[in-house]
Amino acid sequence: MGIISRQYVKKFVCRYDKEVGIPYYAYSDFKGLERESFTFSNSRGVEVHYFIYCRDNYLKDKIVLFLPGIGPGHVAYLREIETLTKLGYRVLTLDYSGCGESKGKNLRSLNGPTRDVLDLLEHLKLNEKIILMGHSLGGYTALNVLSLKENIDKAVAISPFLTIESLATSMLKSKFIVSRILKYERKAEPKLYKNNLLEFLKNTDKEIIFIHSDNDQMVPSSISSEIVKSINNKHIHIIEKKNRKHNPNYTDDAVNYMNEVFGQFLTLQAEKKIKKDQEKIDFFKDVSLERLTNQDEELFGQIASFIGK
Repeated sequence: MGIISRQYVKKFVCRYDKEVGIPYYAYSDFKGLERESFTFSNSRGVEVHYFIYCRDNYLKDKIVLFLPGIGPGHVAYLREIETLTKLGYRVLTLDYSGCGESKGKNLRSLNGPTRDVLDLLEHLKLNEKIILMGHSLGGYTALNVLSLKENIDKAVAISPFLTIESLATSMLKSKFIVSRILKYERKAEPKLYKNNLLEFLKNTDKEIIFIHSDNDQMVPSSISSEIVKSINNKHIHIIEKKNRKHNPNYTDDAVNYMNEVFGQFLTLQAEKKIKKDQEKIDFFKDVSLERLTNQDEELFGQIASFIGK
């Protein structure tokens, strides 16, 4: 493995766990929310943890498979998951190998989560109607899985990128570095790397909700929603939000509060006023996690209508 590939693994497809100080919900914080936890070994022999969340009287004929973005796993999305359960859905989710409660040295590849999800579906052999839903990397993964599984016909993709090449190019100026990253990704998951997601989106008759913000800085609209618009497939329903950055499913207040809190945190880190773990914990102790993660109820109503069709 060359220097660029090693740095890519170290900084981007590394091991992801909870960051010290950053507040996260536990499922016990939500009254009436039930959780079951399971494990299985993926096709690479890595122990992957998956979870089922629900409330009483959930819909028996459907299950939402929620796919996390890059980070410590599904724990970063418990507010989204809890919101779905309040709408009556049972939610299946997982920590990808190399993330959260799952084993694994690192994420390994941006297509690694797709492999984990395909392996999980093969392991479970679910009879219920499956609706895929994911954010960022999870949105990309949801679209990949939708393109590869004939028995799944609906997906909700929030702030997804569409190709690894376009994502890498948007982040980096060097064509040489991008080429090295793509070479690494091609070797890491050769079969999945060949999957042509753009061609799938052009021709699919499966139903997709594509949700994106006009000022997303992590996944710019030029490599995401603008491309989907140009495809002009009647089965892809685009919902655009204004000024929500990378979290279009959050309320305006939540996004503004997030910008305020993490902007101040990063400034203090840059000024070396926050260095130690206890200083990070102290900074976030008075932050309102509820306000920080409030979900757009109107948007989730649209999602529920889409799922229910």
